[in-house]
Amino acid sequence: MRIKFYARVLWVPVVVMLLVTLALHEATERMSISSDTTVMGLLSQFDGTATTVFVALAALRTSVTPKTPGGNARMWRRSVRFQFAAAFALLAFVIATAAAHYTALGPWAVALNVTTTVTVLWALVGPMEPA
Repeated sequence: MRIKFYARVLWVPVVVMLLVTLALHEATERMSISSDTTVMGLLSQFDGTATTVFVALAALRTSVTPKTPGGNARMWRRSVRFQFAAAFALLAFVIATAAAHYTALGPWAVALNVTTTVTVLWALVGPMEPA
């Protein structure tokens, strides 16, 4: 039941974020910013902060029980968006931290940071669902 719910809520955002990340990687591959270790360190700090915040927000999910009636489906979807943002921020944090030492990962770090910003905004604002 929960796997179907996650798949139904996240399949479009996952596909879109993967495609956008790949496109951004190709666009930033030849940029000098992607090989600058100082920028990668700053990106790592941003991602670390975002990861901390969104893991904490995703932990609020524990207030919603698995047997929640249909009236709280909106809360479940919002909780899943926070978990997705936390997972994406954690991945970006790991890549940006590694990119500070291995400059070949720089384009991936920049691409993931742009898409992390999008997932954070999606989690905070998200689509407006009817009550």
